[in-house]
Amino acid sequence: MDNSNIITLYHGSIHTFTEIDVARGKPNKDFGRGFYTSRIERHAANIAMRNRKIEQARLLKSPGGIKHRSVAAWVYAYEFDMSELGGLNVKEFADADREWALFVAENRKSDARRNDYDVVIGKTANDDTRTTVDIYIMGGYGDPGSDAAINMFLQLILPDRLPPQMFFGTQRAASLLRFVGRRKV
Repeated sequence: MDNSNIITLYHGSIHTFTEIDVARGKPNKDFGRGFYTSRIERHAANIAMRNRKIEQARLLKSPGGIKHRSVAAWVYAYEFDMSELGGLNVKEFADADREWALFVAENRKSDARRNDYDVVIGKTANDDTRTTVDIYIMGGYGDPGSDAAINMFLQLILPDRLPPQMFFGTQRAASLLRFVGRRKV
């Protein structure tokens, strides 16, 4: 077996699970509803810790204000054989460019499945860019899709600073991930 194509991918979560279910992914994300991973463990850990803060704040605001429930943050590790991409419908964005911006905006607008890709690889429009993405979608930089609006959007999100992500949009693709382990962060 040739291990040169095997990469490690990380997923940050506040949930414990043994099976990946792409349908349980959050809606309105960069590449659609699915399972998001990163080759950068710190990126996955930051997502898990951010989601823990959000969930703890939500619990405090809930009726009865659950104050003592602990919310754990986890980083899951998976191995993936990149040679498996050959049998999948894959979209890869080399950069956060015009095509990427339009794709992200379309997926962020609605929960409807916007693409037929098994796997999408590209930059993360992370929490640091959420407001910029929202303003672009609402037309705050001009008509969404226009060159002026897209150029402003791309300038403001600082694309060179965005971490990479690998999205698994179908159960078929997610089933190719081999669980390695998880750790609490």
